Amino acid sequence: MSQVQPTNGDDGDQLHASPPFHPPGDERELEPGWRAMRALMQLDSDELLAVMLRPSFRPVRDMDLVPVARCPYCQDGGLRMAGSVRLRTGRAPVRACDTCARLEIERKTKADAEH
Repeated sequence: MSQVQPTNGDDGDQLHASPPFHPPGDERELEPGWRAMRALMQLDSDELLAVMLRPSFRPVRDMDLVPVARCPYCQDGGLRMAGSVRLRTGRAPVRACDTCARLEIERKTKADAEH
């Protein structure tokens, strides 16, 4: 929720909204699935296309809220959710950067699931 604060300039009667509060270290935001897929469809990534053509791939639905985070590889783009794919250890989310096209499949092990 935004808080309205007066400015300290000459025009003290004008009000400006402060930016929303985000806890420190929380770089993830949520976006609708259609927006994530639209950004990823602009890429020319054979690697992402190959994963999306797997029979076990499930794309994100248009109205699902999915996380988008800063890309740890190029530090410029957003790591956007494309969907999920079935692995031997269960379903894993598939993410790709909308700038550098780097693909990330979050592989979980049984040890991760126990913690």
